[in-house]
Amino acid sequence: MRSILLTGALACGAACAQATPAPATDGWTVYADLFAWQASDAMPISQLDGQWTAYSPRAGHNTFLMRSRAAAGVEKNRWRLGLELRQDAWLSTDRDSLDTVYLYQQKGKPVPPASFALQGRYFSWQALGLRAGYTFDGPRIAGRPSSIELSGALYGRQRLRDRSVSGMLAYPQAETYEFAATHIDADSRMSYPFMGDAPRASGAGLSLAATLPLADAWTLRLQADDLASRLRWKNLPLDTETLSSDVRSYDENGYVNYRPLLSGRKRQVDRNFRIPRYTAAALDYRSGTWGAGVQLARYAGETIPTFSLSHRLGWLTLRANVETRFDSAGIGVEAGNFRLMLLSDALRLDEAKTRSLQLHYHVEF
Repeated sequence: MRSILLTGALACGAACAQATPAPATDGWTVYADLFAWQASDAMPISQLDGQWTAYSPRAGHNTFLMRSRAAAGVEKNRWRLGLELRQDAWLSTDRDSLDTVYLYQQKGKPVPPASFALQGRYFSWQALGLRAGYTFDGPRIAGRPSSIELSGALYGRQRLRDRSVSGMLAYPQAETYEFAATHIDADSRMSYPFMGDAPRASGAGLSLAATLPLADAWTLRLQADDLASRLRWKNLPLDTETLSSDVRSYDENGYVNYRPLLSGRKRQVDRNFRIPRYTAAALDYRSGTWGAGVQLARYAGETIPTFSLSHRLGWLTLRANVETRFDSAGIGVEAGNFRLMLLSDALRLDEAKTRSLQLHYHVEF
């Protein structure tokens, strides 16, 4: 369970932080994007792989998310072609499961009688992809043109990890405990003796974005990354383990019966997965040099509201974002072909539960 928590972190995006396509021109446009967002409910990102000295989980459901992408390519006559390296990850668990790991890490013991229900799932996927897209003209609304961008990607060099834990841990009385847990781990990098053919994977995803003017000052932006996707794996290594121990029972001579049990099976399977879907709807308002907006994003079961404000000062545009799901705020600048956005919930990055970086640059020829 601990290794699941240590590797579960996220990267997703804040409002107005998604890379915007370069303006359409008759010539060539070369672009580069870098986008990374991580968020954690229970502790700072920097402590996921260390001591949880600032452990402060939410009551009930807790999540860790990651969404990262680096892309570069060209655009001409509404067509876009580029390479992208991306990683998506999420962990979903609860307060009881986190408390159990925290107690073990701190070598602590609860006051008996106590029991914890254990549950958690972690999914991580990374790949190198080739993406092609085309921007269509939509109908004119309120005297302004609308647009729809459709893109698809083929992925190779994939890595995948899908882990789940379920079970219970109980402390019925001092110095006694019992546990029963099931751990299922699908890992494309797993190896074991007498393993068969190497894992093979293919993948594809379809994304959609639209810009719809509602009035002179109002614009609606819609985005659906990986609206449809499929990751097909063959010979994927799968490890299933069941662990249990009971120290409450006694044998006929009065001795404690520990009954530690461990059983498992390693095999290779064919499985299909979906890329975690990211969807967002943003409503923007502009009046002169000022702009404001609100966005609702959805990723890995989490709804992420963000509010934004912008102001143009000559050739420079300043932006500010406030995201309320993980209580973070960001600042950004736009200057010509360059855009930068930073977001965090703390001034010191080593104390941040949420942190984000987004860069965009394009050159027209």
